[in-house]
Amino acid sequence: MGYIIYGHTELDTYLRTHAMSRAGTLCNLMDMHTHVCELAPLWWEHTGATLGALRFTGGFMGNALSNLFDEVDLFTDCALSGIDQLRAGLAPDRARRALYGDDHVDRLLLNFRFDTFHIAAADDSCRFSDGSRRPVAANTTVAMLHIDDSPSWVHPNVFGPGDLPGAETRITTVLAPIDQMTAVLNGWHGAIGAQ
Repeated sequence: MGYIIYGHTELDTYLRTHAMSRAGTLCNLMDMHTHVCELAPLWWEHTGATLGALRFTGGFMGNALSNLFDEVDLFTDCALSGIDQLRAGLAPDRARRALYGDDHVDRLLLNFRFDTFHIAAADDSCRFSDGSRRPVAANTTVAMLHIDDSPSWVHPNVFGPGDLPGAETRITTVLAPIDQMTAVLNGWHGAIGAQ
């Protein structure tokens, strides 16, 4: 596997230590929390970002994009809170627990990756996480965290051993994509409200 070298010593070291070929990976939500906690400030610093944003792709009709964050700590806290709320929402899945045990939620694998978004033209009215609208200068770099490949929902009556390929890592019976998105949004809003 080839590795991307970003030229930021701490970031590159973390990625190599955790066998990531880029700033992101496929992992369970507990590991994602750990990785995002470490990587978010390094990514913000590496990109020279002055703003941040979060994106969740939960399948058809389960997509969310945050407002802009103007500080790395709030960007990180909201990301972590969203991950935690998603994990809490997936944990009560009795059908999965019956098949895979008490650690069933940590067998689900989702993808996360850090990226950037470039705002080329100045905008006089961008929405920020505090609800305000503020101007953003041209050529602004936005640090992005994108979480995707969320678990697919199936009815509990259909869920069973061997019936669905990848069920251990890809299938939930408790949260449809829009409910996964809602859990993530609740996490983001909770962290903003705690500031």
